[in-house]
Amino acid sequence: MSNRSNRENKLSSLIPKANMPQDFVHESKIFPKQSQDEVERLNKEKIFFSFQFLDTQHEAFNCGETNNGWFLHLFDNLSELSKLTFTELEKQRQHYDMHRHDFNKTEYHYIDNHRLNEEILSQISPENMIQFRLSTGGGRVHGIRYHNKIYIIWLDPHHNMNPDERFGGSKFFEAPLTPYQELLLELDSRNEELRKKKQEFEDLYELWSDSV
Repeated sequence: MSNRSNRENKLSSLIPKANMPQDFVHESKIFPKQSQDEVERLNKEKIFFSFQFLDTQHEAFNCGETNNGWFLHLFDNLSELSKLTFTELEKQRQHYDMHRHDFNKTEYHYIDNHRLNEEILSQISPENMIQFRLSTGGGRVHGIRYHNKIYIIWLDPHHNMNPDERFGGSKFFEAPLTPYQELLLELDSRNEELRKKKQEFEDLYELWSDSV
């Protein structure tokens, strides 16, 4: 046994291991259970949204080839929803069509979201895995309900969660570029243009040198 191991063993025998207090509770749940009074209070509060689990990397939900107007439509709807309680939202079935997912009939499951895992999903009852539409033909939003909070999981402008072959089925596109990526492409383009101009200048200078 090495000297280092000997020293560590001696120290461990001299320093007693701390015992965890019996009343200590390690709270690791993201969706802890609330008291009935708290549940009733939260159900009377207005809806608000969290983007903690929003996944824009999934090939079916990266919003590729989605026009800018769709995102304005999205935020307009989220703004209107934030004025409602969940009870009021459930009464607006014709407009938002909010209902739970039946994952036996969907193309994807929330476990496919790279920000979620089985430990998190085990804390969520099936009736709280929901979707709602923005408008007829305007796409859907998939999320998790926790009392008056909706965690947005996926944005689905192309209806890829429940594709309909009558309207072309699933649609996959390249993910849109971020502003930073667009700047990099612009920089590459300008550098290439500068390289060509420099080459043209060198070629012209060489012709001039040969002529004198």
